[in-house]
Amino acid sequence: MSKENIHLSLVLSTKNRVKEVEKFLESLASQTYKNFELIFIDQNSDNRLEELINTYSQKFSLEYIKYTETGLSRARNKGLEKIKGELFGFPDDDCIYPSIFLEQVVNFFQKSPQWGGLIINVFDLEEDKEAMLFRPFEAGIVDYEKGWMVGMTAALFFRSDFAKKVKFDEELGPGTPWGGAEDVDYLYACLDAGAKTYFEPKIVIRHPTPYKIYSIPQSIRREYNHGRGAGFVMAKYNFTLKKVFNLITIPLRAFLPTIFKGKARAALYFPGISLGRLQGYIGFLTQGKKTQT
Repeated sequence: MSKENIHLSLVLSTKNRVKEVEKFLESLASQTYKNFELIFIDQNSDNRLEELINTYSQKFSLEYIKYTETGLSRARNKGLEKIKGELFGFPDDDCIYPSIFLEQVVNFFQKSPQWGGLIINVFDLEEDKEAMLFRPFEAGIVDYEKGWMVGMTAALFFRSDFAKKVKFDEELGPGTPWGGAEDVDYLYACLDAGAKTYFEPKIVIRHPTPYKIYSIPQSIRREYNHGRGAGFVMAKYNFTLKKVFNLITIPLRAFLPTIFKGKARAALYFPGISLGRLQGYIGFLTQGKKTQT
């Protein structure tokens, strides 16, 4: 199949944002690669996005779905039912695609048929550094260890076979008691389903760095919620007790050294991360669920 014939489906769910959504839609309209569709899941109870939808549906293929049930994972699963492309991904509603981004993604899959999945890099909107404050990783195959660090939903792209095989766990993510880590859980499920996945840090999207857009209380709550989801995933995938202990205590052990490095604000998030991970891990076990690995 030639590159131009590869159709790419993008599943976007959004709630409570307008300006950020507009910037993302504008970045889509500016793509050098045009053979794509956007499946737009609107979880707002009002019609605040109507004007944007009317404008951008004239610029590229856009399927609009009004879906007001609670839960980001539910909304994304709704979108997965609609994809028509050979490839698919999940942009965040506040990210930005550089103009050559989709062309780079399609080129990767067209030239590398051995790979079922691709994870790209996520940079800050203005600075050329990782938006999620993770240390840089080298290009290469993604295993469960590496996936724990690079498995952000907006960075994930897969061949369409996996849209049929894998769904998001609707007990995870925003809108659930386990408010995060639906991204790494989905990646793990794709790896379980046979998606040989590659991390390519030279392909980049832009995304706000959380500490730049959230207040300290908001950031603490965000990291705590994500920690709850992460702990849930640790138990779901039967991490060893040694690994669980390590992942729960790493943020606490980094607390004082981070303060001494002059990064007191970042250190404030660490106790919440550890507490959330502990609660999520215990929460999964007390629900009596079966592990998947």
